[in-house]
Amino acid sequence: MAQYELNFRDYWRILRRRLWVILLTILLVAGGAIYYNNSQTSIYQATAQIRIERPRSLAGTLMDSLLTTRYYENPLITEAQSIQSRPIAEEVARRLRLVDEEQDPVGFQRLVSQVQGSITAKPMQQTSLISIVASGADPDWITDVANLTAHVYIEQNLYQKTHQAREVREFIESQLTLTEQRLKAAEEQQTALREQGITGQAVALEQQLFKLQTERAELLTRATELHPGVGRLDSQITELDAQLRQLPATELEYARVSRELKVNEESYANLRKKLEEARIAEAEKTEDAQIVNPAMRPSAPIRPNKQLGYLVGSLLGVMLGVAMAFVTESLDTSLGTIEDVESLLQVPVLGILPHIRITHIVKKEFRFAQRQFGLKKRSPPIPEPMHTALFVHFYPKAPEAEAFRALRTNLKISPERKVLLITSSGPREGKTNVTSNLGVAFAQAGSRVLLVASDLRKPELPKALGIRRDIGLTEVLAGSVPVEKAIRSFADFAMGKLGFSQAVQTPGLDNLFLLSSGHIPTNPSEILGSQTMRDLIQQLRRQYDLVILDSPPLLPVADGMLLAPLVDGVVLIYEVGRTARAALVRTKTQVETTGGKILGIVLNHIRPESYYPAYPYYRYRYRYDTSEAEEPAERATKGT
Repeated sequence: MAQYELNFRDYWRILRRRLWVILLTILLVAGGAIYYNNSQTSIYQATAQIRIERPRSLAGTLMDSLLTTRYYENPLITEAQSIQSRPIAEEVARRLRLVDEEQDPVGFQRLVSQVQGSITAKPMQQTSLISIVASGADPDWITDVANLTAHVYIEQNLYQKTHQAREVREFIESQLTLTEQRLKAAEEQQTALREQGITGQAVALEQQLFKLQTERAELLTRATELHPGVGRLDSQITELDAQLRQLPATELEYARVSRELKVNEESYANLRKKLEEARIAEAEKTEDAQIVNPAMRPSAPIRPNKQLGYLVGSLLGVMLGVAMAFVTESLDTSLGTIEDVESLLQVPVLGILPHIRITHIVKKEFRFAQRQFGLKKRSPPIPEPMHTALFVHFYPKAPEAEAFRALRTNLKISPERKVLLITSSGPREGKTNVTSNLGVAFAQAGSRVLLVASDLRKPELPKALGIRRDIGLTEVLAGSVPVEKAIRSFADFAMGKLGFSQAVQTPGLDNLFLLSSGHIPTNPSEILGSQTMRDLIQQLRRQYDLVILDSPPLLPVADGMLLAPLVDGVVLIYEVGRTARAALVRTKTQVETTGGKILGIVLNHIRPESYYPAYPYYRYRYRYDTSEAEEPAERATKGT
């Protein structure tokens, strides 16, 4: 296995061979970085710092409590958001006097948005400072914007504080008037009750009752309801309640009025005190914010950092250059790549299959039929997936079909080489399409060909041929269905999705047979590796000229490894660029370890122009004679 692994010398050889790719990539990326840095607008930044002082005086503390201002963990965040607000930006735009708000309102709003977008306010950690940062292309303009923003914020903050203090003072005055009215009414009501000879006994009883209830609550914090003191207090409370209920209603009314009078007196005194403090706060004009560091005109831009850009561009160019060297090596479809694959794997390249652009081919055939037979203008037919799986059948005269015939020739089928396994390293490398088209190519040459859908995990071959997979290999290996009944022939193709008219379109399909996959089993590896499968392959070898097995990818599952020793040869399908070469080497090693024999490798999905420079000329000059163009014309008119 070691002889197939890429070592340091191999990587160094690839880098030396692709040196032009590395140098070109470095030149392009570094040149792009230089152009990008030089074309970028220089951005300057000016910073002004302000300090936010929280009120510490009694009046200031009162303002905080009266205004019910709620500060979160960091109140500077709220102030920073206020600095970036649109009202601040509008006032700054007015003071810049660059656009007349009345004559050009649209331009003024555009200026406001520009000012607001250039300002960023950030609280500084562990301090009461806020940095007002202005960014832009004009250093003088951003300096003015940063300083004006700081001044406008301080002025509006002071105005808002004064305005709120006045509102608080007016609110206290209105509440004080209402409280004074309620106090006066309570005093008059108490005086009237006294004139009726009220002694105030209920007031004294309520005071005693309140005192006893307080003592009981305090005692319950230390003892339970069973404590003797609690029982004594309960009896006293009950006695006082009984005495209160025996008093006249006027006595109880007098007690209620007394309580209300006391509450109003306390409220009135508290409001008088707060009114004086509110008047003091309104008279104060202390600024909570002060400019600590005004913005200075910046001397150098903050971005772009051209030196760093040049360095990053150069390093990125080197890394991308090396990556592109290996990508180019893996995607290389030149003759040298074929030689490398043969040298690396020590197996021949059996064929080079072009990427079949079925939609493009159908459109060209349709336009050719229009020109030859004067068909009315209409949209070309939409090709079905079956057209790719049976491309050799639908388009036998297409140059792409010649690639499958060349592969047929290179395989050199003989009595000792008549059971083949078509597989690949990974999924989606086109092995199913290669299997079906290769089978059609052999069938057109007169060989009796059986295609076996041995992919029991994700069978695609029956679907590609338009055949249901209800009965197939799984049932044959299980012994529930004889192999003769499970094999599908020309009649099944004609009755299936392909249709009779399409089945007879090109001769040779009557030599093609299919053994479908059947139902998907729970243990495909055990079924494919059984003695029954070995016996089945020997039986099919005697009945057909060629048996082609379509197996799952070799690296993800072990099914293909079990089938490799049972066949005469393994054909690896390799899509350049999809599967790494290391994976291809590992695939070959695993096949040989299990006793399988690799006949060669097929490069799939290759652009023909990459291998045949004269391919467009060949396709144009060596088109089949127009007298035989009835077939593509019929296909175009039938909508295939």
